Amino acid sequence: MAIALLFAAPVIDRLFVRRKRISYRVLYNSKIGLGPEQLHDGADGAPTDAPRLRELVDLLDRMSIVVLRVRNSGNYDIEPDDFEKPLSVTFGERVVWNARVSEAASDELRGQVRRNLRFLRSEAAPADRDTLRTVRERLGQRLVRWWYPAADTAAADTAEPLWHGVRLEPFTLPRKQKFKLVVVLRQPGDGGEIDKEVKISGRLGGAGVLHDEKRQRTFTLRRLTGGLGVVLAAVLLVTLWFAPPAADPSVACAGGALRVEGSSVFMPALKSVADEYTRICPGATITTQPTGSIEGARAVAAVDPAKDPAGAGGLMALSDGKQDGVDLPAQQVAVVVYHVVVHSSVGLDTLTTAQLRDIYAGVYTDWSQLRGGAALPIRIVGRGGESGTRELFERRVLLAGESGLSSDDCRTKDRDPAAPVIRCERSRNADVVREIASVEGAIGYADAASVAETRKTGALSAISLDGRVFDAAAGVEAGYPFWTVEYLYTRTEPKPGSLQEAFLRYLRTHDTARVRVKDAGYLPCATAEGTPLELCNLR
Repeated sequence: MAIALLFAAPVIDRLFVRRKRISYRVLYNSKIGLGPEQLHDGADGAPTDAPRLRELVDLLDRMSIVVLRVRNSGNYDIEPDDFEKPLSVTFGERVVWNARVSEAASDELRGQVRRNLRFLRSEAAPADRDTLRTVRERLGQRLVRWWYPAADTAAADTAEPLWHGVRLEPFTLPRKQKFKLVVVLRQPGDGGEIDKEVKISGRLGGAGVLHDEKRQRTFTLRRLTGGLGVVLAAVLLVTLWFAPPAADPSVACAGGALRVEGSSVFMPALKSVADEYTRICPGATITTQPTGSIEGARAVAAVDPAKDPAGAGGLMALSDGKQDGVDLPAQQVAVVVYHVVVHSSVGLDTLTTAQLRDIYAGVYTDWSQLRGGAALPIRIVGRGGESGTRELFERRVLLAGESGLSSDDCRTKDRDPAAPVIRCERSRNADVVREIASVEGAIGYADAASVAETRKTGALSAISLDGRVFDAAAGVEAGYPFWTVEYLYTRTEPKPGSLQEAFLRYLRTHDTARVRVKDAGYLPCATAEGTPLELCNLR
């Protein structure tokens, strides 16, 4: 009913009320702006003494201009018979000196308004109203009297008419047309403030409205319908906000609570997928915690399914690659690519794996040993012992463990001055990337997604290993060693219909989840057709 009223109100107003409306607004009401204090020629000394100029300025200092716009803002033409009371404008104590019609929609309208203008003398009877022609004729007499007061002896015996207002006899104003009335006024006397009073009166018959656009009424049909529209829009938004989302038949929803711990690399992407799943399936709650691949796998392995079946079914772990010695059910999620990165000051775009191993072993401690040129200390930024990225780097690239921690600030051996290399650690791949980008001579490693944004700044470079980079199409034949498969570990095989089983299926096979994984910079282990990606089975 309310919506019907919202749309019906303008139609009712247009077809049945047949409202006619004249709107007016005072656009300008101010003195001309030239006063005696401005009589200065710009040079040092006193103001100019030209007497006639001073008299002219005295005259203009008491003069002002009012600009009034009148327009038909209704839906129908205004006819002379529509006026119950003509439109009249008075200006307080100010006296009309001249007037003109400006910016009329047509010459015909301009001529009609000029003919219908009447100038009101405060002391005259209502029937005694002068036309624009009368006013302009007397304007010449006024100027002569002012400029040559001694010569105007005939006019001296005649009282000068004082017009304090303007009246528009009933006129025709077509729909959407308008005009402006410009009135030049003078304030009587020689001192004091210029009067700013403007009073406008008049009345249209029937349902017609004479409307001051500057003074809005509190309640109008337009405001009421507009307010109703705002209320209805708010109700609709609240309804959409709190209403349960439309069911997606392609998603198998399951209720319950699930917690995912582990890899800080892949966790942001998984959280995005989990948030989408819980939006579609409001009965599910999925929380994420980036604790590191090794720590996450250990947490899942520590759950005793016999004593804590709910815990076994409510916990999963993300791992960068398979964890050695962990015999748990695992599901392939996506291919994760890593880069070795250096600060832009290093000036290299490739290293051999042999050179990289010697850098981490302390054989090379300055970049000049590898590229010549100016000395620049090598500063290694690594991950902590709980990191699956570090474990992968050591196993696939270094073929050995990283050296000990020697630095906190990543610039000097402030922690262990006797260490062979400057090496600091950061807790997340994104922190590693930021540190490398800010420390000259720094080197480290991180996943491709963490590197991508920072590379745009030019502060760091991803370098190739033995001239090779990862090529998803060529797979391991490209010979690039630094990549792995992201796994999700569960304590036992997920039970059919459980939240674990439903979410794993959504993550691996649903189009929306696959798009989110790809947008995060990873390669899903299931193709769009639902078949396993062969590359994922090679690691």
